[in-house]
Amino acid sequence: MEHQKDYLLEMIDMDKSFPGVRALDKVQFRLRAGTIHSLMGENGAGKSTLMKCLFGIYKKDGGSVFIEGEEVNFNNPKHALDSGVAMVHQELNQVLHRNVMENVWLGRLPIKKYGLVDTKKMIRDTNEIFKELEIDISPTAIIGTLSVSQRQM
Repeated sequence: MEHQKDYLLEMIDMDKSFPGVRALDKVQFRLRAGTIHSLMGENGAGKSTLMKCLFGIYKKDGGSVFIEGEEVNFNNPKHALDSGVAMVHQELNQVLHRNVMENVWLGRLPIKKYGLVDTKKMIRDTNEIFKELEIDISPTAIIGTLSVSQRQM
C-alpha cells in the first residue's frame, strides 16, 4: 500500500491491548493538512489510547504511523515533540502558579548559550502560536486565574 503525501497523518491498523482489554483493534485514522478534526466516542472507545500511541506515551502493539508519507515511530513524547507533533491532553496537568507561557514550554524550554532559558523566544513563539490559533490569552497570565476552558486551550 502506497502512503500518500497528501495525508498529513495516517495511522494504519493500529492495535493496542492492556491486560484483559483490547483498546485498539485495526484502527484506521487519516488527516489531511489544513483540516480540523474532532475525535469523538464513548468512554473507553480508545480515543485517548490512539493519541497516546501516536505521541509515544504508549507503545503500540501493531500498526503503522505515517507523517506526510514517511513512517514514524515515536518512542516517547520528547521524540514526538522534536518531530513537530504535539498533543493537548484530556487531563489538565498544569502548574497552576506558573504562567501560560511557562506551561506551554514545560519540559522543553529553549536554552541559550551558557544554559540560560531563552525567555524572549518563549514569548515570541507563544505569541505566534496564539495568533495563529486565534487564542486571546496573555502568555504571562497565571494559569490558576484562568477558567477551565481557557486552560484547555
